[in-house]
Amino acid sequence: MVSEIELTATGLSAQEVVAVARLDAPVMLGAQARAAMDRSARVVEALSESAEPAYGVSTGFGSLALVAIPAERRDDLQRALVRSH
Repeated sequence: MVSEIELTATGLSAQEVVAVARLDAPVMLGAQARAAMDRSARVVEALSESAEPAYGVSTGFGSLALVAIPAERRDDLQRALVRSH
């Protein structure tokens, strides 16, 4: 049986990636990773609420970087980004 892999705020080793990808090792989200995600979410929220343009948060991406995204559509922009990746 393969050991459970804990996602942390510092990343994974090559061996851990192989264990998940090839050996179906179970994965859990650790407290350290969740805290880092919460901090990141607060930064993005603050950028989204700001009047100052923030690339990919309140603007489009790439050639659309100068296109302002209305506040009510910013959640949609982030969902589209995740889906595209």
